[in-house]
Amino acid sequence: MKRTSPAVLLAVATAFVILADAVVVVAPQVLADPRPSLVSQASIAPATAAASPTARPTLLLDPGVPTYSLPTQPPGAPPTLLLPPTPVPTPTPTPAPYHDTVTNAKAYAKARLGAAQYSCFDAIIMKESKWNPYSGSPSGPYGIPQANPGSKMASFGSNWKTSPLTQVKWGIWYVTKGRYGSACEAWDNWQAQGWY
Repeated sequence: MKRTSPAVLLAVATAFVILADAVVVVAPQVLADPRPSLVSQASIAPATAAASPTARPTLLLDPGVPTYSLPTQPPGAPPTLLLPPTPVPTPTPTPAPYHDTVTNAKAYAKARLGAAQYSCFDAIIMKESKWNPYSGSPSGPYGIPQANPGSKMASFGSNWKTSPLTQVKWGIWYVTKGRYGSACEAWDNWQAQGWY
């Protein structure tokens, strides 16, 4: 192991002590007030001037080097706490009013039937009405599922003549519970006979 000369060790120890003293003197002031205030050599009061009882000591540094000082408060005043601003809660968005559309009726059918059964249901509807809620005549085959007569759909809503959702709800009931058991069985029947 290489030996270091005592003079180098003394120089390193002296530098460490000077640095530690500077940290002890400067660090509390730097941490207390992060706002720099420039102190020029001309603005430093002479050492012989009478000091104010509330004045804080200032480090004498080179001109142009920022120094930090603690904020002043009147004697006996409670410390001022700086609290972060109170967060403003974000309002919960109000859902848009429900629109009874063919798009919503298709989404409802897909959610109720699942992807495989929906594809069979969609195939039937494309052959029957092409998803047109006004297709046909209310007294005969009518609406998206072509209920015959259309008034059969009234059991699912009084708006059966105009509501794609009401018509699709009836159509799903018809293929799954009313006649076939599933949309794909209804589609098989349609392909064999041309109707369901």
